[in-house]
Amino acid sequence: MTLSLSRTALILLAGSALSACESLPQAAQPSYPVRTAPPAMSPATPPPSPPIVQDDTPSARPTAPVQSQNLPYVAPARELPPPPAPPPQAPSRPTDNGRLVETPSGDQTYTVKRGDNLASIARTLGVRLQQLADANGMGPPYALRPGQVLKTPLTGSTATAYVVAPGDTLYAIARRFGVTNQALAEANDIGPNARLNVGRRIVLPQAYVDRAPTPATPTRRPPSERAEAQPTRETVTVRRVTGKVVEVAGPSVSYTVKKGDNLDAIARQLETDRKQLADDNKLKSPYALQPGQKLKGPKTTAKAYVVGDDDTMALVAKRFGVTAKALAAANDMKVGATLREGRKLTLPSGYKDRGPIREQVAAPPRPEAPAPRPAAPPPPAYTPPPQVVTPQPQPPPPAARPAPPPAYAPPVTTAPPVSRPTPPPPASRPAPAPLVPSSGPVPDSTIASLGKGRFNWPVRGEVISDFGPKGTGQRNDGVNIRASSGEPVRAAAGGDVVYAGDQVPGFGNLVLIKHADGWVTAYGHLARVDVKMTQDIIQGQQIGMIGSTGGVSETQLHFEVRYAPTPQDRARPIDPKLVLPK
Repeated sequence: MTLSLSRTALILLAGSALSACESLPQAAQPSYPVRTAPPAMSPATPPPSPPIVQDDTPSARPTAPVQSQNLPYVAPARELPPPPAPPPQAPSRPTDNGRLVETPSGDQTYTVKRGDNLASIARTLGVRLQQLADANGMGPPYALRPGQVLKTPLTGSTATAYVVAPGDTLYAIARRFGVTNQALAEANDIGPNARLNVGRRIVLPQAYVDRAPTPATPTRRPPSERAEAQPTRETVTVRRVTGKVVEVAGPSVSYTVKKGDNLDAIARQLETDRKQLADDNKLKSPYALQPGQKLKGPKTTAKAYVVGDDDTMALVAKRFGVTAKALAAANDMKVGATLREGRKLTLPSGYKDRGPIREQVAAPPRPEAPAPRPAAPPPPAYTPPPQVVTPQPQPPPPAARPAPPPAYAPPVTTAPPVSRPTPPPPASRPAPAPLVPSSGPVPDSTIASLGKGRFNWPVRGEVISDFGPKGTGQRNDGVNIRASSGEPVRAAAGGDVVYAGDQVPGFGNLVLIKHADGWVTAYGHLARVDVKMTQDIIQGQQIGMIGSTGGVSETQLHFEVRYAPTPQDRARPIDPKLVLPK
């Protein structure tokens, strides 16, 4: 009974102590769990002796002191902004959707000029000699006189023409009707890159096949965004076909003797004298002539154009107001033949010199300055960890008399002293690292893996100059590929045309195409350019033809591949063979 009363008294005392603790003001509690140590007792006061209780339950031992440390501050979670809406796609619009009409196919008559003969007129008109003779009821020897009006075999004939619609290009029209861009340009006496006015009639070659309008590929971004992404470039005026006109010896006039002719009458008709005509044909008095005999008349003179750098048959024909077909026939050449600088092109009769051709072209792109890098945020201020104070043992005060032996107390386990951390000085803070590290040269193995499967050969041929240094301080930033003149050059990959012109010295007609992920390709020494700046093209699309512009000695293509690892880097030339298929 006594034991039960003692337990009851202890429980009551403990309840009173707890009630007293609850009545004290409470500190604000954090929202996360914190472990606290029991209050340390003063070293000068001996611990009280616990009451001796006769019980089988072992006495509870005090626990070791526990460190208390605030958790680091964690910023509250913020709601992420909603993802941006995808940019609107520009609506697809049909291209080359103009209508077909019938139009006269050529001149109706031809007026004979001095020095003309039926063969040269037939070449000028692009018809056979027999067709021209039959159309005018003529037979051998086809005698002509200046001022005579001839009917052409084209009189009254018609051809099919395409009426240009808004947004049409010569390339799109040629693609619709299954003909080449060059053939369409020659049939209309215009350049392959000529700008087409709405409503103009484009005569179609006879072998055309109408494949119906082709819907254009939707643009990858709206026109407004494209206009902002591609700032307008300055234009410069260039002069083409600037060669001079010289006088050259023309062919001799021939005459076929008819019944009743005499030398004096023939000389008057050929506008020469009897002695000169006899000397040219080695005739002796009395100058007997036989019907059908061919006489060589006086030599004629003609005008010729001295070919300059980058001249083409179409451009020369445009300057002198004649067709490319007539110009090629007067010089026994093909219409698409490459012109060698310094060659003299005989001009057809009836030409009109309009002077050098002036064209407005975009100025070459200026090198872009690297974008400024954003400043790194300052590092957070250093906050030292909270200090933990460990009670140090103190010597007991001197006693005046010997103290009675202390009552038994269980041993107390104390935590080892904790060393106080020393905060580093402010000067030792590390410098902030840049947000975008500068990139160095990319290894060839990385280039090969990044460009694998992206590109195709723009033209097939023998590589006559490889990538890399060439001695005497020279270096080739690409490869030079030998190919036949006039062979098409195709885009190695799809992208945007960022330059098309001939204003970069040493490259002649040059095309630069920008691809995704920092890739750029270059195509130099082209005979002509079939694309224009800011045009979207696909892989394999024809962008020009093989030529020898820019001062090279043979027809070839200079091809470069450049790569920039980041938008802040400038595209560097790499060996095209690393990314081209074997």
